[in-house]
Amino acid sequence: MSTDTELVVLFAMLHLIALAAGGGLLLLAFSGNDGYEDAHPDRGSGGDQPPDPPVRPIGGPPLPAAAPARVRLREPARLADRLPPGPRRGTREPKRPAPRPAMTPTDPRP
Repeated sequence: MSTDTELVVLFAMLHLIALAAGGGLLLLAFSGNDGYEDAHPDRGSGGDQPPDPPVRPIGGPPLPAAAPARVRLREPARLADRLPPGPRRGTREPKRPAPRPAMTPTDPRP
């Protein structure tokens, strides 16, 4: 066979393999079996039964350092209106005196 014929046959085989794989995936998807086993077959498939109680308590004791927030974020007021104003910063003193303006000579031209 020539090189062109071999390439055409190779591409045709690859396409057939891809179509077969896609068809197999479609058959698995539409077979109706989701692959999961029912953990409680005696209960049925509905969600009307409460879940099993936990073996040990969830969570822990309340934290001793927990404190309520200063501002509730669900209130309709603006957050900036609810917070107290912060302390004002003092003015900074200059480290050295301001320089004097430079003396410019007067212009002798009329």
